[in-house]
Amino acid sequence: MHRNLPHRSEARQRGQVLIIVGLSLAVLIGAVGLAVDSGRAYGVKARLNAAVDAAAIAAARALSEGADDNARRANAVAVGERFFQMNYPDGFLGSTPSAPTITAVHEASGYWRVNASATANMPTTFMRVLAGDTVVAPSAAGEAIRRDLDVMLVMDVSGSLSASDLSTLKQAATNSFIRRFSAGANGDRVGVVSFSSGAVVDVAINKTAARGFDRTAVNNAISGLPGGGATASAEGMRKALGELDAVPANVRSSLRVILFFSDGAPNVVSADFPRSGGSPNPIRGNLYSETSGEPNDPVYNSRCVSRGDGSPCRLWRDDRRYVSWGANSDNGGYIINNISGLPATGSGGVPLASYAGHPFPRTLTASGGVFADTRCNVNRAARNMVENVANTARGQEIRIYTVGLGDALETLEPDFDGSNCGYPSGSTSRERGSVILKRLANAVDSDAHNASQPQGLYCWARRATDLDRCFSTIASEILRLTL
Repeated sequence: MHRNLPHRSEARQRGQVLIIVGLSLAVLIGAVGLAVDSGRAYGVKARLNAAVDAAAIAAARALSEGADDNARRANAVAVGERFFQMNYPDGFLGSTPSAPTITAVHEASGYWRVNASATANMPTTFMRVLAGDTVVAPSAAGEAIRRDLDVMLVMDVSGSLSASDLSTLKQAATNSFIRRFSAGANGDRVGVVSFSSGAVVDVAINKTAARGFDRTAVNNAISGLPGGGATASAEGMRKALGELDAVPANVRSSLRVILFFSDGAPNVVSADFPRSGGSPNPIRGNLYSETSGEPNDPVYNSRCVSRGDGSPCRLWRDDRRYVSWGANSDNGGYIINNISGLPATGSGGVPLASYAGHPFPRTLTASGGVFADTRCNVNRAARNMVENVANTARGQEIRIYTVGLGDALETLEPDFDGSNCGYPSGSTSRERGSVILKRLANAVDSDAHNASQPQGLYCWARRATDLDRCFSTIASEILRLTL
């Protein structure tokens, strides 16, 4: 009998091992199952986060569409829901998402707050055995902020634009730029300035807390712009800055922008010019000095005084695009031949000399008044002035974007060819229109890039058919900054 005892002990031990193994397997399988369900839940949560983030961002971008806040809000919700569905596949890891909840609130301080949230129900497998949970419901929330905009569009409509190019320009400005912004009550602010021999505020920016702009009025103003005249770039830029700064500080948008278009370099100075006689003295207007037979005229740099060579200076009104001084309809320019010099500052107190710290300052020769009234000085001052205004704007955190049209921007005007204006050899490349437009924008490839000021973008349209691309590219860049 005693000989059988060891066999019974071994049997009992084998039974105990089976029990332990069985219990261990249950725990192990449960742990593996828990890991599988937890992993699935984590995947659902990650996908849900991505979907609500995409919905919030898309909804914020969609706020540019709609006649008023209610319409903009409805459009944002619809677009946000669509983007959520696009980013959360049906049945992802066996889950079923709820419809996203999307809200868009327009804060009084000038921005939209968009919130998106959603939940997904995911059936469990092993967790229901261990914990009795048949479903887990991961949730996610996302938020996007869209800043309101104050935008001024500045358009060169000078005579160097052909009728066809001007027509294409207008279409690109309205279809690829203006339509991208939020019109109607409480929308973005948009204004328009055009210039040639002078500058005009065609559509004043909304200066009330209500914000918004009338898209039809802006489009009609652009469509009706006439062509002809010189290139008073500084006046166009100055009046655009004046419009932005006229919005009361407490209701300005946090993002302020100027888009400046031109197909050439500045060549007009707006100022009060002293005269050797006559009335009024000084005379206020936009000065563009001409010579006969340019650029080979031997008196190319002669002053705007009577000299019998048939090449007096001409003066246009500073408050019209292309109208002679003292007239309402004459576009020929007021002939003036007794200006005694150029002043130190032009319209709005803008200096005629380069701004302090400019890496490549233009030097104006001195004479009667403060500077001599030579054509070289007029052109140098015209370029200095627009760069001065742009520098002031960027100093106020206003972003400037520029669009240039045509091959002329890559060539030099005759008076900057290094001989007539006395520029040092090799330095005149800085006087190309494209170089100036890059400086205005403070583009990253500008020769005068200032890292402490807002960086813009210069887009060159070699042909008018490229204008759509440029306006669309810049509109997209501006809208990117709103989020």
